Amino acid sequence: MKRIIISIAIVVMAAAASFSAKAEGLVIKGGFSYTHLDLTQSIKDQAQQLAVNARNFSGFHAAVGYQTESLAGFTLQPELMFLSKKGNQFGDKYSWSLSYLELPINIQWGIDLVALRPFVQLSPYIGYNIKNRPSAPKDGDKRVMDFLTSFTQDPNRFSYGLGIGGGIEIMRRFQVSAQYVWNFGRVISAQQYIDSAANATRDMAAGLEISLGLMF
Repeated sequence: MKRIIISIAIVVMAAAASFSAKAEGLVIKGGFSYTHLDLTQSIKDQAQQLAVNARNFSGFHAAVGYQTESLAGFTLQPELMFLSKKGNQFGDKYSWSLSYLELPINIQWGIDLVALRPFVQLSPYIGYNIKNRPSAPKDGDKRVMDFLTSFTQDPNRFSYGLGIGGGIEIMRRFQVSAQYVWNFGRVISAQQYIDSAANATRDMAAGLEISLGLMF
């Protein structure tokens, strides 16, 4: 599956280059992300023993992209995106945050209604983890911090996955989109954590992304 996703991304990037002579222009966008990070039951049990409850939290993303001219309704929109979206909170004081640089290739198909262009999109992507940070207050419980460190210290740097969604372009100047994104890779290996958590977390359903973009 990993090879298939990466192969799709490479082929689509090559196709985008071939369309560059008919480029629509730049797209700058940002928005809200909500990620469901699937923790193993053993990690959840350990958190409860330390009197903290694990829960997901939302983040944001920002990107710059390049949209090609429509060809039979299809456009390509490769982007370079920063995401601060994957993580958990443990109680009110402790958290684990992850940030990524990702390269999604948005394959869009839409109907040009002059003032409006509704579209659907398929978005294979590859990514790289640039920050992995467990945090706690200075007066926090050392046991909780040791617990966070035990399974967050060995993140997988590379990620890959697929997004499915759609949106609408308004007057070829604004783009509003939403999509659901799946990450097919494991987020952390947790090889140094307890045996029952050896496959610690897999970002089974990476979550919802809602974006507003400006087109130039």
